[in-house]
Amino acid sequence: MTNSGIDHELSDRADEAAVWLSVYWWQASRPLVPFLRKRFGLSSREAIHAMRESARIRGLTNAKS
Repeated sequence: MTNSGIDHELSDRADEAAVWLSVYWWQASRPLVPFLRKRFGLSSREAIHAMRESARIRGLTNAKS
């Protein structure tokens, strides 16, 4: 069995953070990266992914990834 390098548990937390942020963006403390890292236990990279995904969910960007 090979390891794809993807930690699905962490990916799930990043997705959860993205959904939360898309709904409750106004409640999130700034700066967002430290806030998301602390609240959801994310790495900096995952927090940035969550922010991008949140913007996509809210229709603020056309980005696919």
